[in-house]
Amino acid sequence: MTTRILDSLTRQERALNLLADLLSEEFSLLANRDASEVTSLEFSIQELLRQLAVERSALQALYGMTRSGAKRLADVMDGFDTASRMRAEALLVAIERTEKRCTTQSTNNYKMALGLYDTTRNCLGYLQTQLVPKQDVYGSKGRLGSATPQPGRINGRF
Repeated sequence: MTTRILDSLTRQERALNLLADLLSEEFSLLANRDASEVTSLEFSIQELLRQLAVERSALQALYGMTRSGAKRLADVMDGFDTASRMRAEALLVAIERTEKRCTTQSTNNYKMALGLYDTTRNCLGYLQTQLVPKQDVYGSKGRLGSATPQPGRINGRF
């Protein structure tokens, strides 16, 4: 059982390192404004996160099978031999460090995406205001129309 727990922790560490690499790649794609590549990479990131969640659920089930009522590694670690305990502690430290790196990179990606969205929205708003004519112009039928329509009245019964 100890080997299965250590294997699961090793897989989680590798998956988190891959996640950190994918998030860094996503940031560079956002900086280059390559929307189609960001979209496909985002699907990969979401799938990796799903697999990580499944792996963590399976690991929690392993804890429960090792000792009844155990929900954390600390609950079952006293049953490990010295080498396994040191390996598990090293893996936990590496996982924590990588999770922090992923969190920081994810925050940077969010800020970059939000900044690009705001910039695009402001540019689009500016272009729309520039497209509206400021003076009277000729319409498509050759008649002089006004930039803003005259107020109208609606007749009818309620």
